Amino acid sequence: MIRKTWIVTAPVTVLASLTTSAVIALADSPCLDALAQSAVCPAANRRALEIMTAKQLKAVTVVQDVRTGAVVAFAASHPSDLDVATAMCPLSLSKLLLCASWWDNLQPDSGFDDVRGTPAKQNSDHKSRVSVHEILVGGSDFAGKQMAIALRKSVGAETVLEDFKRYGFGQRSNLRKDEIFSGEFAPTWKARLTPPAASVSLSNATNDDEWAETLSIGEMNMSVTALDISRFLQAIGNHGLMLPAVARDEQSERSSVPHQEPRNSMRVMRESTALRLQSAMRDCVQRGSAKSIARALEGSGWHIGGKTGSGTALMPKGPQIDGWFAGLIFDPESRAKFTVATFVRSGGYGGENAAKISAELARYLIAATPR
Repeated sequence: MIRKTWIVTAPVTVLASLTTSAVIALADSPCLDALAQSAVCPAANRRALEIMTAKQLKAVTVVQDVRTGAVVAFAASHPSDLDVATAMCPLSLSKLLLCASWWDNLQPDSGFDDVRGTPAKQNSDHKSRVSVHEILVGGSDFAGKQMAIALRKSVGAETVLEDFKRYGFGQRSNLRKDEIFSGEFAPTWKARLTPPAASVSLSNATNDDEWAETLSIGEMNMSVTALDISRFLQAIGNHGLMLPAVARDEQSERSSVPHQEPRNSMRVMRESTALRLQSAMRDCVQRGSAKSIARALEGSGWHIGGKTGSGTALMPKGPQIDGWFAGLIFDPESRAKFTVATFVRSGGYGGENAAKISAELARYLIAATPR
């Protein structure tokens, strides 16, 4: 098991870290100045809202710069009811945490039973074995439950919960706001971007069935926000190093010297774990539960990876489906540059509208990339 470690780094801005071709690609981007200043890009916010309202969806989305932690965009179509700091269930995004803990604890590349088809046929002999990687790609709840119990038996519930706490999802507490989330927020954004503390309500006393349901399906005992999910994605994209979020107001004049400053980063997972998660997320888009957007960035040189989550909507009650897409946007050199975390209420499975909103916003951010 890895231990919590604080590392002082001085990551360069997105412009300094991009290759020459990528800088040219962003030269006409309306977000160029915002990216250089680690500031929120109002143009990207507007575009996100346009995408949501055009589809007549109740949705939220958050985009962060992986290398700086800067919040590039955040938007909500109905902020009085559903905003980026609104607490909700993670649904199958819980599998990202589960797999991160599995790999952080150096568990073997085991196979788990995967059962497809309707519940009535799930007791038949039609089973296959899937790896941990494929649990993320295809989203098998059945295999995920087995994996959750296997991890608990191998390393203990306390170790898993300590891992989750390190990832930013601690035990339920009396804290109403997660003040740790922010590094530097302009007064303009601070109220909306200070989320309630994410939480996991599990313990040694939790029975195996409930433990498995929580960590594989994510419809109980966990409370997250789009901001929490984006922060976790930032660490995955940054090879396991989590940065405090930054949201500055964009200045009217561009500085001739890119803004840089020392920052505290925390290693929350092994680098090897982060790379495995990145690989599975890319496969999820190419051939898994998010394959509807496999060609969304075609011709740009950029790529998108992600994990979907879907579940019965809690509000309003009924047969509607809520959907998550938790993604990373990769540059032409295959380096993760942006997170994109999108939740859609009563708007279909995560591989549908949530993934498509994310892909359209990604396309906007890299629109000037040469063909």
